Amino acid sequence: MARYNKQNIDRKTNKPNPKRTEGITDDRILNRAEQTRRDDDVIRTPKRTIYDIDYAIKWYIDNEIQPQIKHRKELVNVPVIFANGEKWDNVQRLGYIRDEKGMLQSPLIMIKRNSVAERDDLKNLDVNRTQAGSKIIYKNQYNSRNRYIDSLFPIPKNEPQPSQEIFLIDIPKYVTISYDLLMWCDFTTQINDLVDQILPYNRFAWGNQANSFSTYMDQVSFETVNTVGEDRLVRATLPINVHGTLLSGQEARQSTIQKMYSVKKVRFDTVIDVGSGLFESTQVPAKLLAVSQQIFSGGTVIATGGGSTTTIDPSTMAYLVNLTDQQATVTNSTTVTVNTAAAINPSTLGFASKNEFDVYINGQYIDKQIYTWTPSDTLPNTITFDTNALGFTLNAGMVVIINGRWA
Repeated sequence: MARYNKQNIDRKTNKPNPKRTEGITDDRILNRAEQTRRDDDVIRTPKRTIYDIDYAIKWYIDNEIQPQIKHRKELVNVPVIFANGEKWDNVQRLGYIRDEKGMLQSPLIMIKRNSVAERDDLKNLDVNRTQAGSKIIYKNQYNSRNRYIDSLFPIPKNEPQPSQEIFLIDIPKYVTISYDLLMWCDFTTQINDLVDQILPYNRFAWGNQANSFSTYMDQVSFETVNTVGEDRLVRATLPINVHGTLLSGQEARQSTIQKMYSVKKVRFDTVIDVGSGLFESTQVPAKLLAVSQQIFSGGTVIATGGGSTTTIDPSTMAYLVNLTDQQATVTNSTTVTVNTAAAINPSTLGFASKNEFDVYINGQYIDKQIYTWTPSDTLPNTITFDTNALGFTLNAGMVVIINGRWA
């Protein structure tokens, strides 16, 4: 597989060196757009090692379980140590540990790590190059490019587009680490009490704060250590399995954390002069209809006219083109009623105005000056006509149709 070619690049044409180092394809060019400086932040590189898991197990036993035994009618704290090379050698040869003065260590809990194995149910896709998308994403809203705004004393300025600081972290390896807890006491009753204090913590998360891991215990084995001329010791061995995660600071000589900023885009708004108020009639300007597909696809169009500016989004465009007919009921010689509410204008958040409806009586258009009506959601909507200006009175046999923006 070809490697990233970081050298021998023609800076004028940005072409790779025709020489190939591996494989039959050209070497990949280093993309500077994917590199972001890290010397201007204080984010620590995430890292979890085997030592962190060892420390979490010991910390939990010392601070949460706090094993104690009764010796000469007093409670004695049981010390917890790790099995280094010299101590484990003494345990293998003698079956116990002595301190610097040659005294037997009892009571005592020793932690011995046996093995580390990757979990079969949570294995990673190990390839030479980390595939795109196999990262854990963390977002930081505040950064040097997107500072907080002073709401008490705002300074007028052109605000930049919102920017998020993003950190990409490799997915850790899920492992199972097996330990042995070796416990020594002078008497069987003491070792029994010690085991009884630890067993209730089976399947608990051992550790401190975020550094804690599920821990499972196996069967406990007991034995008695008899040495000529020495006191008898009782030992118990408790195997435990810890489900942990490991993440190094670097993998394949690359940092396991990457920094980048959210993508910004340049948007060009379409401005259309509609000539008059956009919501003053039932007619939709032809220029606006010509770009309706752009609007319904998520674009934005700005309509100007009548001294106002309106941003046309998909909801506003649907409001403008949604014209329906409602038949009114003649209640007397001068009024008609409609049992339908007027639509709400998504731009002004008010009800459609009188100018956004056309009234027809027996197919004849009626001028808006002849009737009075304030559209609302209060049912029924009542329209009152000036019969003198209309030239006739209403009767039940007339068909009154109102075309406009209904809910």
